[in-house]
Amino acid sequence: MEIRLKNLTKEFPGEPKKNIPDTVAVSNLSVTIPDGKLVGLLGPSGCGKSTTLYMIAGLKQPTSGEIWFGDQDVTNLTPEKRGIGLVFQNYALYPHMSVYKNVAFPLTNLRVEKPVFYKDGTPVLDENGKQVYRRRRLARTEIDALVRKTAKLVQIEEYLDRKPSQLSGGQQQRVAIARALVKKPRVLLLDEPLSNLDARLRIQTREEIRRIQRETGITTVFVTHDQEEAMSICDQMVVMKLGVQQEIGAPQDIYNNPHNLFVAQFLGNPPINTFKGEIKADGIYIGTDKVLPNSRHLANGKVFVAIRPEGFVFGAGRETLSLHVQSIVIMGRDIVLNGTNPASIKPVVKAELSSDKQVSTGDIRCGIRPDKIFVFDAKTEERIEL
Repeated sequence: MEIRLKNLTKEFPGEPKKNIPDTVAVSNLSVTIPDGKLVGLLGPSGCGKSTTLYMIAGLKQPTSGEIWFGDQDVTNLTPEKRGIGLVFQNYALYPHMSVYKNVAFPLTNLRVEKPVFYKDGTPVLDENGKQVYRRRRLARTEIDALVRKTAKLVQIEEYLDRKPSQLSGGQQQRVAIARALVKKPRVLLLDEPLSNLDARLRIQTREEIRRIQRETGITTVFVTHDQEEAMSICDQMVVMKLGVQQEIGAPQDIYNNPHNLFVAQFLGNPPINTFKGEIKADGIYIGTDKVLPNSRHLANGKVFVAIRPEGFVFGAGRETLSLHVQSIVIMGRDIVLNGTNPASIKPVVKAELSSDKQVSTGDIRCGIRPDKIFVFDAKTEERIEL
């Protein structure tokens, strides 16, 4: 099911008596989420990603704009009529019910259209010769079959008789996903589903979410502030800041080609190194170091130069940037250098290299990989193509 958001805006009224202005949580957002894809809404707290998800779910009404599921305008439909499955951050399981009953709960009052047949098995037809359907509740045997099939999909078959309190956080999360999937929704919505799990369990559970999404082929929207989570499982990401879409695309494409400084700084761990720089007639400078030629004859001016930690090159004969290395941290297969440069925005410059490289502390010079360095206008913070 393709999801289309057209000029979606959500404003929350302020309190004039307290001099609190209106808040624009989402501003003029237009995004197409392809059928069968897992798309992440990514950004820092307060960027509008959860508000966007709740508008897709029907829990919040947009101030303006439209929401389409396929060819159906669902902007004014209730959540029940949209055919969505929603998984909350805190799981929201019923503690007094078994896992089986938690998963089965959405089906107890669900009415489905079923074809009507005569006793001999002949289909009942209307006056136009078309199959007659009747809305009815699911039979107990049908509910049982759906619960067990969904439990097998998310690998919780052995826990069906337990209470949520008897499960680990990752198991509870899978129960919540099963409850959302059991009614076969058109769209699955996940609101920061991994934030309550420890680091190792987060990695395991996000891989499970990716597997389940691929097996079901259901269009999924995944909200997170963790860029590593989004980059590891999403087909596409929508990066947001203060309610405004900054960039949309495949995770690696956005990482390799950020449109602005915010996106470049938000993606990556360790984060990108940012320096105050300047474009001159003969090149692009960080302090007194010429790091790039001005091959496009760009106009002189102040810029920000950003370099990914893995973009530094040592001992290759192309040394252009000076660093003072304060410490060297060995992390298994990689080494992280912590250094300084007078033009750096942050106190510490981080460089990553493989553990077979030999680098010492003190003043050194290094080269830069051309595909890992980006230049941004100092005023607009928009990317300058080199």
